[in-house]
Amino acid sequence: MMSKWLLWFECIAIFVVIPLSLWLRLVNTPLILIPVFIVCIPATVWLARKYGFSRASFWSGDPQAERKQLKRIIKRFLYNAILLLAIVAMWYPEHLLDLPRKTPLFWLLLMVIYSLFSVYPQELLYRAFFLHRYQPLFNKQHHLLLLNAILFGWMHVVFHNVLAVVFTLVAGWLFADTYHKTKSLRLTCLEHALYGNLIFTLGYGEAFLFGPWLQYIYNI
Repeated sequence: MMSKWLLWFECIAIFVVIPLSLWLRLVNTPLILIPVFIVCIPATVWLARKYGFSRASFWSGDPQAERKQLKRIIKRFLYNAILLLAIVAMWYPEHLLDLPRKTPLFWLLLMVIYSLFSVYPQELLYRAFFLHRYQPLFNKQHHLLLLNAILFGWMHVVFHNVLAVVFTLVAGWLFADTYHKTKSLRLTCLEHALYGNLIFTLGYGEAFLFGPWLQYIYNI
């Protein structure tokens, strides 16, 4: 078994240094998903060979826990959706429904591409791999979940704005908690896609898109 020092070194290298290099633009930031996809390959191999993940484990979890948590996820999402809508409507009304109003076709395409190609790799790496791989580093589960949320928020420093980090730090805690209780990637992917698409739809897209897309949508 790898020593705790080496595990810490690996964790920092993957989840701190790589986002830092993207933030400092040592790597081209629009290509952020490429490092995620690359790291997902050995992560998948480790989960399958070393941790004993079956093919089903890469998607589903405990059915009973999934059914219980699904209701909780939907209820929590509806409350948060109302809150986020109210924030945009009150403080940033000029941005309300920016994407669907200004570029409806791009908005629809983004909903599909984001859900299919961005959400699952992130959840595989940050939830399935991270929470299994680095569990030996912590005696208390909530400390592991907290670190996971912090590092998920840290990944979003590549967008160079505080809002993206704050939103994803909170979301990271929700997703980590959901995976911890269900071991279900499909449920965490659903939750992730719901919040991600909501953010893009309501008018927070400016905080989560790179330069070329911002110029296309907002003419800046």
